[in-house]
Amino acid sequence: MMETSTSVNKLNYGQKKQETVPADDVEPQDLSFYENIKPQLDSLAKNPSETTISKILAYSRAK
Repeated sequence: MMETSTSVNKLNYGQKKQETVPADDVEPQDLSFYENIKPQLDSLAKNPSETTISKILAYSRAK
């Protein structure tokens, strides 16, 4: 049996939080909307619901 691994280096973990720089062509209304939903998006990325996980797994199995 072949054993594989992925190296852990600074390229993978160099920056913990990305700085957000708004694009020049973003309208203030859109930027305001994004700032309002950003906490919910962050929590979803960190703690996906069981429904989200099952949808991702179903999609990956369908391919």
